[in-house]
Amino acid sequence: MQTEERFPPGTQRIEDNQGDHVVLAPQPPADPNHPLNWSKLRKGVHMTLLSLYTLLVFAILCVSVPLWQKLNEELGMSYEDLNNGYATNMATLALGCIFFVPLAHRYGRRPVYIVTALVMFGCAIWQARQQTVGDMIGVNALSGLAGAVNEALFQVTVCDLFFVHQRGTLNGLYMAAVYTGNYLGPVAAGYVAVSQPWRWVFWYCTIFMGIVSLAMVFALEESKYIPVTVGVRPVVTEHTNIGADNTPDDKSKSPTGDLLTEISSTATAADDKRIRLVPIDTTIPTNSYWKRHAFITKSDSIHLTAHDIYRHVIQPFQILITFPAVMFTALQYGFLIAMLGVLAVTQASLYALPPYNFSTAGIGNMNIPPAVGAILGAAFGGPLNDLFILGVAKRRKGIYEPETRLWLFMVPGVCMPLGLLLYGLTISKGMHWAYNAVGAGFIGAAIGGCGDISLTYCQDCYQDIIGDALTSVVFVRNAISTALVFAVTPWMTGMGVFNMFIMLGCLGLAVALTCVPLIIWGRRWRIRLAGRYEYFAMRQLA
Repeated sequence: MQTEERFPPGTQRIEDNQGDHVVLAPQPPADPNHPLNWSKLRKGVHMTLLSLYTLLVFAILCVSVPLWQKLNEELGMSYEDLNNGYATNMATLALGCIFFVPLAHRYGRRPVYIVTALVMFGCAIWQARQQTVGDMIGVNALSGLAGAVNEALFQVTVCDLFFVHQRGTLNGLYMAAVYTGNYLGPVAAGYVAVSQPWRWVFWYCTIFMGIVSLAMVFALEESKYIPVTVGVRPVVTEHTNIGADNTPDDKSKSPTGDLLTEISSTATAADDKRIRLVPIDTTIPTNSYWKRHAFITKSDSIHLTAHDIYRHVIQPFQILITFPAVMFTALQYGFLIAMLGVLAVTQASLYALPPYNFSTAGIGNMNIPPAVGAILGAAFGGPLNDLFILGVAKRRKGIYEPETRLWLFMVPGVCMPLGLLLYGLTISKGMHWAYNAVGAGFIGAAIGGCGDISLTYCQDCYQDIIGDALTSVVFVRNAISTALVFAVTPWMTGMGVFNMFIMLGCLGLAVALTCVPLIIWGRRWRIRLAGRYEYFAMRQLA
């Protein structure tokens, strides 16, 4: 006998009973000031600014790599020092979110974005004027600390502004911005260093970051929402009978299901085929420009204490070890970005040597293949994956399970071991650079596709704790990256490039296959841990 049960965290209705209309999830409230109710133009401006901010943050973090030869020759910095500087950057990237994300929850997203943008602006100036190894280490440490915020807060903003069926696309936009800065930034740096003094690479970063920072001050709205009446928030609670095949039982009847049937039967093409259960209340006044762009937005009823700060330093790690979906995302994202670091370090150190003897511009150009691969991978994991989950939801009477996103995970997943083997084995044998480029393109496709899918999966499973969850993800990500970047040079020396990449290829396949247990048991784990999820959700800062 089947019984009625509540949907587990992450399971949502994103299609009506007939599969003709998209049901907005989460359901937006009546307040027109809620970010989910913003116009397409307001959301577009917001995400454009944040995408440009993301691109420049990662450009500032990465443009120095093709300049290592110049820094070695003109400032006497050894390759070991430069490698340690890059690893220092990764280490502070792991720490920044622990301190900044709780502040974003308490005081708003806007001040954290603007302050860190200004810090990155200052770091670009410092890079342009650096003279010593101490300068290089110091600017890497500070820029990593500020840049870390972007890696978790962007996904929090996506949850603020967009619905479940849109998040893969927006995370794809984020991944495309990240890897444009990571890969195409060094390409541009290589050409600038050939035609102008190398310091102009950082002066250009300074100019562009200054422009974007100024635009953010005047045009970036606050996406943290405080209800007009604190404590009142329209919520649609949906129940259904779930059969053994994890699909809704046709015999289940719930008030929400009947309401959806009634609404969808009267819907027209004019409603953009999207169902909202609570209409926008036009009697609620729209916030003024100054309120939408206030520097600090906080709930007066909640006061931040030292205990709150301590709790949000510890809580991300409690969440990490509690939820398999968060562990999965941390492992995937950590390994993917570690491979990005391996690419950067091996390109900078190997392409400058025989048989390649690449110039600074040539080393920069080798970032084009992984950039193209990453953008294609992000398109696969974003817009195409969003269309896929809508199609599957239609067949399940409108019900969406986050694990559906993982069904396509192995497509970019197998690109990583293939890319590592093709790139590493051909470069170790001194084969033509085109073979290396194809391998790097496969690595980029894996980074873009797997990164997008895993981040969106984590968002969909645990939206209400996503800030803390992604703080732990970013910490693990950069801890893994730091360890590998520190280890890669002695690893290459001791084991050899050929054997190192064989081991990395095997490791890449093992990491990709971790999606299989979640596809099989992910829903069961979400049901079992629903109580812990509610506990942590209640402990979030307002």
